[in-house]
Amino acid sequence: MIGMATTNDPGTSGIKDIAVALGGGLKERSFVIIEGEAKTGKSVLCQHIAYGILSNRGSAVAYYSSEYHTDGLTAQMGSMSLDTREYLEDDYLRVFKIYSKTVVREAQKSLRLIINHIQGLPPRFKLFIIDSPSVYLARVNPMIKADFLHSCKELCDTGRTIVMAIDSSAVDSKSLYRANSISDYYLKLRTDDPILETGKLDTRIIKILEVTKIGGAERYGNQGVKFEIKPHAGIQILPFIRIRV
Repeated sequence: MIGMATTNDPGTSGIKDIAVALGGGLKERSFVIIEGEAKTGKSVLCQHIAYGILSNRGSAVAYYSSEYHTDGLTAQMGSMSLDTREYLEDDYLRVFKIYSKTVVREAQKSLRLIINHIQGLPPRFKLFIIDSPSVYLARVNPMIKADFLHSCKELCDTGRTIVMAIDSSAVDSKSLYRANSISDYYLKLRTDDPILETGKLDTRIIKILEVTKIGGAERYGNQGVKFEIKPHAGIQILPFIRIRV
């Protein structure tokens, strides 16, 4: 098990609740899929998972970001009180940007480069965050999508753990079904609004995290974790109340 360091302080972040939702941590050699539409909190969840595992010093982490270089990710995580500077200095965290306008036209090649790069990192890097390959997955056919997903799963079989964020709109339903079937953990994120009394307005942007598969076993009937993303706090867990669906 790759443990996640947690906190009992509800005012700092939701790492403790995320760890609980994942059964206390991530089993080694696992393929973890985080699926959701744009702006549902996939990147923030990836960053919290990475930080929780870094804090436990259970594994060095390689973070593949479609948005940030090292300085940008450090600043983004720092804005949520997730300070990664120590882990960067100790080479426990490496950040790689995987997107540029010049390579997006070669989507299949770019997906293969991600796999090859993971294979080339030192063995002490056991956790890999891929956030997110969606810009490439949207540009390849279903067979290439399947090959990429299976390549990730094969990497996990060699001792690595991969957490991958996927934009629901970038992947066809059959590919999402395949991703679910080969994953060990499957997390779904969505945005929703609470039901309020007549005449009341709630301006919060509330996210729902549902863990539908954990350790290879399907989960049914769980309420999920409800949270907000707040400056200087990151994921802040909220009491679960009735949700409009």
